[in-house]
Amino acid sequence: MQVSSPPSPRFRAEPAELARGLAGLLRFFTHASDNDFLQQADELDLTLTQLKLLFTLYELPEPAAGEELQHLSVKEVAEELGISLPAASRAIEPLVKRRLVVRKEDELDRRVKRVRLTARGESAVARLMATRVAAAEQMLERFTATQREKLADALTEILGRPEVSRYCPRKARR
Repeated sequence: MQVSSPPSPRFRAEPAELARGLAGLLRFFTHASDNDFLQQADELDLTLTQLKLLFTLYELPEPAAGEELQHLSVKEVAEELGISLPAASRAIEPLVKRRLVVRKEDELDRRVKRVRLTARGESAVARLMATRVAAAEQMLERFTATQREKLADALTEILGRPEVSRYCPRKARR
């Protein structure tokens, strides 16, 4: 049975209109990619909070040449994820035990604990990202060349914004 789709609406450049269209595109994308991604996440046996935490650490800015990878304090992790400090600590502990995250004392204040991804954690998140990218590529192959060109033009400008581009998948650091 073939489902006919309504004609494509022309969205006005108003936030509410664009948000509705973008929500539809994001839902289409997640619908197309969730099976593989969720299966892979399930195999890692991670809670949603732990998954968000790993991605938060993965998305930290690249260090300058010769500098150490950035560590976030447990408090910064909690604030970023919108959870309590104890909840962040509980989410971090199993990740440390599984060697996905390393925790260390702050050099200036031993009461502060800092965390970052290990090579193993980096690899796990990179695999999850690769699954998402592969699904996006398959989805985009179904678009026409004109649709892909228009999307590329829009993304080029939007992804020029640092607060947006920081979420783009990158190559592994190690």
